[in-house]
Amino acid sequence: MIDNYKFCILKEEDMVSICGGGSEELAKNLKQLRIQIGYKREELADELNASPSTIAKYESGLRVPDIDTIIKLADILNTDINSLIF
Repeated sequence: MIDNYKFCILKEEDMVSICGGGSEELAKNLKQLRIQIGYKREELADELNASPSTIAKYESGLRVPDIDTIIKLADILNTDINSLIF
C-alpha cells in the first residue's frame, strides 16, 4: 500500500490546464460556432430539443452538456467534438 497517496491529488483547474476541455472553452467555442453559422439561441435550442435558457447556460459555462448533447451540438454546428471542447 502507498502511504503517501496525496501526491496524485489534482484540483480541477490543474487537470484542465494539463488536459484542456474545461467548461470555459466549451462555453466560448459553442457561442462562437453558433454565431458563425448564424443561429440564434432559439434556433439552436429547437434543433437540440432544449430551451433557449439551457443554451444560454451552456454558453455562459453555468451548465455543461452531457456527452450525447455534445455529439448532437457538433453535428448541428457542422464541426467535430474537439472544436467544441478544446
